[in-house]
Amino acid sequence: RERLAQESGDPRFAADTWLRFSRMYAETVLEIDIATIDELAQSDGSAEGQSAAAQRLTDFAAGQGSPIPDQPLDQLIGAVEAVFRSWNSDRAKVFRQRENIPDDLGTAVTIQAMVFGNLGDRSGTGVVFTRDPAGGDAQPFGDYLARAQGEDVVAGRHDVHGLDALQEQLPDVHTQLLQVLDRLERHYRDMCDVEFTVSDGVLHILQTRVGRRSPLAALRIAVAMAQDPDFPLTQAEAVARIDQDCLRELGAMGRVDPAATPLAQGLAASPGVGVGVLCCDADRAAELGAAGTAFVLARPETSPADVHGMVEACGLVTTRGGVASHAAVVARSWAIPAVTSLSGAVVEAGGLRIGDRFIALGELVTVDGGAGTIYEGDRREEGSPDLWELRTLREWAAELGVEPGQTAQDSESATQASRAAVTLLELVRTVQLKGLCTPERAAEAMTSELAPLEVLFAQNVALFKETKRGVLLSPQGREWMTEQIDAERAGIDADAIKDAYTRFDALNSHFKELVSDWQRTSAEGHSDDQWSELVASVESLHAGFEPILQDVVALCPRLAPYRARFTDALVALRGGDASMLASPLKDSYHTVWFELHEELIDLCGLKRSQIEE
Repeated sequence: RERLAQESGDPRFAADTWLRFSRMYAETVLEIDIATIDELAQSDGSAEGQSAAAQRLTDFAAGQGSPIPDQPLDQLIGAVEAVFRSWNSDRAKVFRQRENIPDDLGTAVTIQAMVFGNLGDRSGTGVVFTRDPAGGDAQPFGDYLARAQGEDVVAGRHDVHGLDALQEQLPDVHTQLLQVLDRLERHYRDMCDVEFTVSDGVLHILQTRVGRRSPLAALRIAVAMAQDPDFPLTQAEAVARIDQDCLRELGAMGRVDPAATPLAQGLAASPGVGVGVLCCDADRAAELGAAGTAFVLARPETSPADVHGMVEACGLVTTRGGVASHAAVVARSWAIPAVTSLSGAVVEAGGLRIGDRFIALGELVTVDGGAGTIYEGDRREEGSPDLWELRTLREWAAELGVEPGQTAQDSESATQASRAAVTLLELVRTVQLKGLCTPERAAEAMTSELAPLEVLFAQNVALFKETKRGVLLSPQGREWMTEQIDAERAGIDADAIKDAYTRFDALNSHFKELVSDWQRTSAEGHSDDQWSELVASVESLHAGFEPILQDVVALCPRLAPYRARFTDALVALRGGDASMLASPLKDSYHTVWFELHEELIDLCGLKRSQIEE
């Protein structure tokens, strides 16, 4: 503490940091009862008061036989061990069961340098989503507190502010944050949940992940991203993101009678309408859930210790906390209607007091998480919201020939599983395009099992020629393949396939230039920014190419496996495998692109020499 005070020149900051550490260590590592910690940590906010509170916590812990260590290494080891222990806590087991996480997966610990949002007037902390995780609006949405640390925001113990507070306090940092949010969202191609700290005017991004969202937000975000020509998400990928569970939850959102008068207004933390008896204790909530009783859980704020009572809730209400608080995040991920920071409300032993109205435990209440309101009794009405985004998504799915939640690859895999075996035409064509091909590489390109291909090779030896390095077509095989392509072309709409080729060719020169530029500069090495730009460029090209591929597959169903091959190459590229851009020895994006180009040339009745002129 003394060293921190010397380095910062601010004894109050040092004392505040010591108290924060002592409190969290006592709660998380030593597992001292939170009520005891709250009592011991009371302070008037001065450096002396905070130091005294920290000392009380230290003395109490020592008296219990588990003192808070003085040495940083001992403190670190204690914190690491606490994280590992948490994997088998009761609340972790409940959460894993709800999220279908295997018990043997285990957890990890990340150790990183500390930054301080409580350092001074140019410091603060926040949690922000790149889009509204409750309603799906396409704008950053989050909580921010000046002179605070992350726990102050996520624990729900403080009244928080929106990002406009950061804009007012530090406008340059606010602008920088928005730029980072846009970059992260495009990198992950999804809405992100970002935790950040500003320490003495310097922005630090602490962590990011794909954010949890309500079913309504999931639908709206997927459709909006796929409709944005500048965003790297295709309609097919949007359809795949909205599964049947999400659709069921959307259908069960419900709505409130417009004539009903709310008791109070709070923050709309998680949309939907929930009705149940009022409960204000997590343990009692768990009992009600086990008995099959519908309930609404009301708490001052929630923490992981309340998860066992939240998991079966029909609605959640907190009197503190913002849209990024624990209650809000959990509610959205589990499709529980929720209202946070309910105005004028206090949780008491016997129920919930809202102004001069008291709702006793066991009374029926209605929560409208989309409007941020709470009502007496059951105020639901029949029906669910009519969502144009849902109609749009279903139209896309019908055009793609899949169900919501299903990828084209899933559909193709199901088709492959239903047929007896791959066709000889597919095998011979694959070998022809590869030039020299092992059975294993043919199986990869055809998304097929190896066994049926080995049978086809054995049954049609006259069409192939074996070499030490693989298989190629014999003269008889090339002649047979020409006949097959001619017959296939005769059954395809000539104008439609030529239109598809013209659209493909318009992208082809751009793709070749992209690959050439990357390969030309490879010897010099590439920065992270250059890599991100490359991936973004390929994703943009892929988004423009996807509708062309859909049309081609509709004209020639034999080409359906190309969808999965392009997707696999793109996924590998996003994962950092640079070889999947253009390696000729892999099913890279360029390899698949080249082979599809050859298919289109033949189906249009053109010659490669004509194309190159």
